[in-house]
Amino acid sequence: MTWFRRWGRALGGLAIAALFVVLLAGRVDRQQVSLILAGASWPALVLAVIALAGDMTARITRWWWMLRPVQPELTWASCARPFLAGLALNNTVPLRAGDVVRIFGFQRSLRAPAAHIAGTLLLERMLDLLILLAVLFATVLGTSGVFPQPFLLLAYAAGAVCLVVLLAITLLPDRLTTMAEAVAGRLLPVRWGSKVSQILAQLAESMSLLRSPRRAASLVGISVVAWMLEGAVFASALWSLHIAVPWPAAWLALAAATLATLLPSSPGYVGTFDYFASLGLTAYGAGRSAAAAFAVLAHLILWLPVTVAGFSILFWSRRPAAAAAVAGAKASGATS
Repeated sequence: MTWFRRWGRALGGLAIAALFVVLLAGRVDRQQVSLILAGASWPALVLAVIALAGDMTARITRWWWMLRPVQPELTWASCARPFLAGLALNNTVPLRAGDVVRIFGFQRSLRAPAAHIAGTLLLERMLDLLILLAVLFATVLGTSGVFPQPFLLLAYAAGAVCLVVLLAITLLPDRLTTMAEAVAGRLLPVRWGSKVSQILAQLAESMSLLRSPRRAASLVGISVVAWMLEGAVFASALWSLHIAVPWPAAWLALAAATLATLLPSSPGYVGTFDYFASLGLTAYGAGRSAAAAFAVLAHLILWLPVTVAGFSILFWSRRPAAAAAVAGAKASGATS
C-alpha cells in the first residue's frame, strides 16, 4: 500500500505531464518552433541568466533571514548549499525529494530543528503564492478569456486559503498550536506527546515570523524583488526571441507557469509549466508556435543553470566527507 501511494503519485504526475506535453505539441508547428529558437539573441539570454542569479540570491537571502532568529550565527553560504541542492533535486527527482533533503539532509550545517526548517519552506510557499496570484490577477485582466476558468478558480481559491492561514498563524499562533496538540493527542500514542509538542512548537515559531512588522516587511519586500527578477528572466527570453507582444504577457506567463507547478507533474514540471507559460503569450496575441518556443526557452533558462549549480554543490560537499573516510582508512591500515 505504501509502495502504491508513493509510486502511484509519481506515475500520476508523469501521466499529467505527458498530457500537457501532447496538448502543447498538438497546437504548434515543430519546425517553426525550432526556427524561432535558432534565432534567439545571445545578449538577451546572458541578461536572463544574470537576472536568474539575482533571483536565486534574493531567495537564498530570504531563507537566511527566516532561519537566523533560531540560529543568529548562521552564514548566508550555509543556506545557499541546501537551497540550490534542493532545487536541483526537485528538478530531476520525483515526489519533491529536494524539499525532503533540504529539511533533513543539511541539519548539521543549518543547525536548526527539522520542524523549523519545514516551517520556513511552508512560509516561503505561501508568500510566493500570494505574490504570484497578485501578478496573475493584474495581468489576466487585459486578456480575452484564453485561460481555463477552472485553473483561475483553483488559483484564487488557493490564494484565499493561503491568506487565511497566514493571518491565523500570525495572529493566533498559540491557539493553533494548542488545537494541533489536542488533535495529535487523540490520534497518536501518549508516549509521543512530548516529542509532538516540541515539533509543533518549533513549527509554530517558524510560521510566526510575520508577527514582527519589521521582519514581515523585509520578507515580503525581498519576495517581491525575487519575483521581479524572475519576471525579468521571462521578459529577457521574450526579447531574445523577438516576439512582439505587450509587456504584461511575460508576467502573465510567469504567474501562470509557476502556479501550474502546483499541479501533479514530472520532475522539473515538464509539460504543465510549458503549456501554461505558452498560454500567457497567446492570451496577448502571440502565435502558438512562438509561444511554445518562448515557453521551452524560459523553462530551459530556469532549469539548467540551477540544476547544474545544485548538483555541483552536492558533488563538492561530498568530497570532504569522502576525503575524511579515505584518510581514516589509511590511518587504520597504518596502525594494523
